[in-house]
Amino acid sequence: MSLLISLSACEPSGADKRPGRPPPLTLVSRPVQRDVPVEIRAPVDLRPREQADILSKQVGYLSAVLVDRGDVVKKGQLLALVRPSELPDQLQAARGQLQQAEAALEQAKQNRTRFGALAPAGVVSTQELQQSSTALSQAEAAEAAARAQLQAVAVRLGETKIESPIDGVIMQRRFDAGALVGPQNGAIVTVGRVDPLRVFVAVREQEAAKVGIGQKVLLEVDAQPGEVFSGAVVRLSPGFDPLSRTLEAEVHLPNSDGKLRPGMYGRARIQVGLHKNTLTVPESAVQLSGDQRFVFVIVDGKAQRRAVTLGVDGGTFLEIVSGLKTDDSIVVAGIDALADGSPVRTQSGTTPWQPTTAKPTPSPPAH
Repeated sequence: MSLLISLSACEPSGADKRPGRPPPLTLVSRPVQRDVPVEIRAPVDLRPREQADILSKQVGYLSAVLVDRGDVVKKGQLLALVRPSELPDQLQAARGQLQQAEAALEQAKQNRTRFGALAPAGVVSTQELQQSSTALSQAEAAEAAARAQLQAVAVRLGETKIESPIDGVIMQRRFDAGALVGPQNGAIVTVGRVDPLRVFVAVREQEAAKVGIGQKVLLEVDAQPGEVFSGAVVRLSPGFDPLSRTLEAEVHLPNSDGKLRPGMYGRARIQVGLHKNTLTVPESAVQLSGDQRFVFVIVDGKAQRRAVTLGVDGGTFLEIVSGLKTDDSIVVAGIDALADGSPVRTQSGTTPWQPTTAKPTPSPPAH
């Protein structure tokens, strides 16, 4: 019995027979050298270049609305007709008053001429001559007032023809024929000029000095994925918004093909500089620890934690200002399982979770 116990004690345990856990597998790459644009980015929405709410200055009923939403219109084009209730009668009355004033003026002219001819012979007195001159002046003033009244009524009658003040597209139509319209009833239609469109980019106070008129702007909208539209800064706001502390940069976007529509939501980028031949890494390679940014660099089969200074955030990549060299091999995937100085297996050209024909770097022998 004692012999069996001694023999069993000499045999290795099952735990000792199990192989050690291999080092974690990571995907590595080298920093990419490229020209990095320095951009100001902000969410924006698209607005018409010009927009006008068209209403009727005269109270009346709509005889007809000649356009509908989406119709392209020209400046001066007839959009709607209003049937006024009192203007035709007022126009007829103004014409009658003008005719009376013209007749009175003609009579005053004849009297003044006749009195002027008789005055040298002493047939009429000086007072009568002056009275004829006064009557002529009054008749001229009355005629001018009657004519102005007729013109005013005619203008008001002409305002019952609703015309477009700009070239554009009908954005909204709010009334149909038969509706009562007037200054208090709101706009009949809304016309907007959509070529070009305009956007307003909110620039932070720290970056405002970098923005200037004429700078190129790139825009992406959710409704047109994968497509990039370009425009230019045409003007800058004279002051900062007191609440957001931002400066508005107005951008015009050509839209001759009509792909862009007012109200679309997008993201604008204003290029304000260019960093030439700078190092960049994928954003997945950079880790955060408090205020420190770091990457893992492979040195002799081990992960070495290295602090870096970041520059421009390119979305899918980050600019490295300092901390890396061109020939460094950095971990871009599988970084969560690493610690400073830990051994690793590496591969490149694919994700570490997919099979690959590339041979991984041999791991050091387990102790």
